Amino acid sequence: MKILRGKGIKSRRKIIGILSGTSIDAVDLVLTEITGSGVNSCIKVLDFYSFPIKPELKNLILKFSSDKYGTAADICKLNFIIGRLFSLTINKFLRKNKITSHEIDLIGSHGQTIYHYPFNKNQSGFNSNSTLQIGDISVIANDTGINTIGDFRTADVAVNGQGAPLVPYLDFIISRKRELNCVFLNIGGISNITYIKKNSELKDVIAFDTGPGNILLDFISQKYFNKKFDKNGNIASKGNILPELISKLLSFDKFIYSKPPKSTGREYYNPEFFKKVIAGRKFDPADIMATFNFYTAYSVFLNIKDLKIDTIIISGGGSYNLNLVNHIISLFDNIAVEYLDFNGINSSNKEAVLFAVLANELVSGNKANIRSVTGAEKNVYLGKMSFA
Repeated sequence: MKILRGKGIKSRRKIIGILSGTSIDAVDLVLTEITGSGVNSCIKVLDFYSFPIKPELKNLILKFSSDKYGTAADICKLNFIIGRLFSLTINKFLRKNKITSHEIDLIGSHGQTIYHYPFNKNQSGFNSNSTLQIGDISVIANDTGINTIGDFRTADVAVNGQGAPLVPYLDFIISRKRELNCVFLNIGGISNITYIKKNSELKDVIAFDTGPGNILLDFISQKYFNKKFDKNGNIASKGNILPELISKLLSFDKFIYSKPPKSTGREYYNPEFFKKVIAGRKFDPADIMATFNFYTAYSVFLNIKDLKIDTIIISGGGSYNLNLVNHIISLFDNIAVEYLDFNGINSSNKEAVLFAVLANELVSGNKANIRSVTGAEKNVYLGKMSFA
């Protein structure tokens, strides 16, 4: 890491964080100013935009992420298409704000996860554990003129970690001044938690994916109601929770019972998962939505009910689903539930901020994976850089 250290390295950087999440609805871009590095980093959010992804491209990504339809040729093309989408988004943002590329120190890009397989299973004599995020960083760096860092998960998977979740590193920075036992609950496409005891150290952090987030809820919304998502949980609030369907989910979904470290994604919670749970039975669509909303909250509860918790801090797109949030409040009775709000970091921009922070950690020469979270054999540098 000598190339990134030494005289002349800045202690304060302007860094763009960018990603498209599991739901593939938008490209989220945040401009941050980060002073210092490590767990004492001072993060300031300067601006945030969410640029919608056209339905045609979203459908293409979903199709090519499928075992049935994705080919090597498809993924190869999509890798550059998403890179160009990200660089187009960044350049549009810079022009809109009259910012030159020379004013930005780095881009941290998570890209788009196509497949995540963190299982140590033998194939042809080798472990096949792997993860793939596309949106080539060389394309982004050369199209924007800004050094770009990406591939944040691969190094952790290379040392037999889960490669996810990564957000606990940011959660620890946010919580370092709190004298409480905190659970950070992020409800994105997948729900994940970070548990940080008061006065604990980074190595003590517990974090993992708990189960589905918006991924199944959005599918139901599109399938039955022709809507991208259930705004505010309005559809779910009109339905009834079906005990029969809850029982089926609890018996069918093996992931919620597995022990951490654990992570999952669209390769598990997908239309096929939904079809197998429903199994051809007829239910009122609003009742299906209500039931899956409750199940999403209950899968979180089931995973962390035995922890000593003072407060739950919610973020992610699911935090805007009032029906879902009310289930969480009800299930975690007598525990304070609040929305994330810290130095401009909020539910909308948190994940984008994360990748700005991880980019800063790499150029600062810091290893940013948390072994207690991912199960990795050692601490590693997260990310790869492409120079502009």
